[in-house]
Amino acid sequence: MEEIKKLLDTFDGELYNLCYELLEKYEKSQEIFEFVCKNYDASDEDNPIVEDDSLSIKEYFTEDEIEEYESIYGDIVDGLLYSNIKKCNLGLIEEKNFYKTLWESYCTNFSTIKERAFAFFYTIIDNSIPYVYLGKPLSMSDQRFKDLLDKNKANIEKIKFILKSSYSQRTERASLLLNCLNEIDDYESKVVVLSKAISLFNKERPVVTPTVVEDLLKRIDEKIKELEESE
Repeated sequence: MEEIKKLLDTFDGELYNLCYELLEKYEKSQEIFEFVCKNYDASDEDNPIVEDDSLSIKEYFTEDEIEEYESIYGDIVDGLLYSNIKKCNLGLIEEKNFYKTLWESYCTNFSTIKERAFAFFYTIIDNSIPYVYLGKPLSMSDQRFKDLLDKNKANIEKIKFILKSSYSQRTERASLLLNCLNEIDDYESKVVVLSKAISLFNKERPVVTPTVVEDLLKRIDEKIKELEESE
């Protein structure tokens, strides 16, 4: 796979065209798919490596075609991807077979090389790839969740206070939150209290909308103008 690794590091062109070329050029498509999913780093596109022997990728898709394929096949790819992730997390698919099973599902649902190349591309740009097995998650009924919230009201009030307190270091707040969780004996209660802490933390974070950003940029421009006029 050294040739593929070098290609990922040095190719010149669009990623979706690279996916097509890999499927067209190499026979072991499932192995190529798995290798690229595990080794492609999107951040490399921001700092491309320029080499004399870099390979220029031909255009197999236009931007308009990619938009069209996304509108037609995007939800299907997402559905197959997340279904396989869920099955793997629940132990219905062995972790070592995750990419093999996922690629087989693409080959079953997409018949042409272009459709499969799009599925390939759409998968490796997904935030859940490369896939990391985390084990079976805990699930419970709404009533059970409510009962545990009621049972752990005191701990949740502590967490609210910790999140509102002004500590200079993140480790101070984190250590207090961890101490609070460690005071809880049973696993289910810890999960419920932690889920509440995450919810409270997310509410605390300011929402940065396009309007907020535009207003900020406008104020910066006005300040720059004021400084220029005063010189």
